[in-house]
Amino acid sequence: MLQLHEVNKAYASHSVLQNVSITFELGQCYLLLGENGAGKSTLFKCIVGDESINSGMITCNGEQNVADLTALQYQFFDSYSFLKVKEVISLFTKLLNSPASVEELYDILDIANFEKTLIKNCSGGQRKALSLYLAFLLNKPVVLLDEPFADLDLKKKKQLIGYLQNEVENGKCLLIISHEIAGFEPLFDVVCIMKDGRFIEVGSSEELQKKYVNPIFPGLEGVYFEITGQVLGGKIR
Repeated sequence: MLQLHEVNKAYASHSVLQNVSITFELGQCYLLLGENGAGKSTLFKCIVGDESINSGMITCNGEQNVADLTALQYQFFDSYSFLKVKEVISLFTKLLNSPASVEELYDILDIANFEKTLIKNCSGGQRKALSLYLAFLLNKPVVLLDEPFADLDLKKKKQLIGYLQNEVENGKCLLIISHEIAGFEPLFDVVCIMKDGRFIEVGSSEELQKKYVNPIFPGLEGVYFEITGQVLGGKIR
């Protein structure tokens, strides 16, 4: 399990995460919702060690070397701009002690069609596909995905949902930030809603949809609106 205990993060005088305490279990998929600036991406960066925390503790399976047990798919992938896609994949594969077998994901994301393209010439969708592939290639028990469905076509999104469900069934813990959730609700076991650097509601997808019913927005979009007064991606109240 991944545990955060009273985690605080601030940039100068601006507090981004405030006393965040939560446990993420293996074999579960968590959806993180919140407006821009709520602290979601910063939380991810702190978990994988890209950002240091000011106080608190983050552990995974009781160990503090969390970066060794987690993988992050970045929302924007701009590294290795003068390498080809297949060269980046080859580099990662050679550097890893035990890369995962992810041929199915390679096919789902149709990487063969652009594997000879330089990263700097890749489209947003192609970069997102590569970033997703590398995150699972790392073969970590906890995988953090930042807007994984953005920039992918509908066919890839549907196939990716099936792949992610299988990964959860095989014991992975997935944490997903996404503003695109309509039709994807069966993937999410637990929904965590953030505001101002705190979790203001955490519960199973089923429980929250029973607790918060909205006649305008169905499913989890309605839950989010009832709790925050906002639609995903923009304000109403």
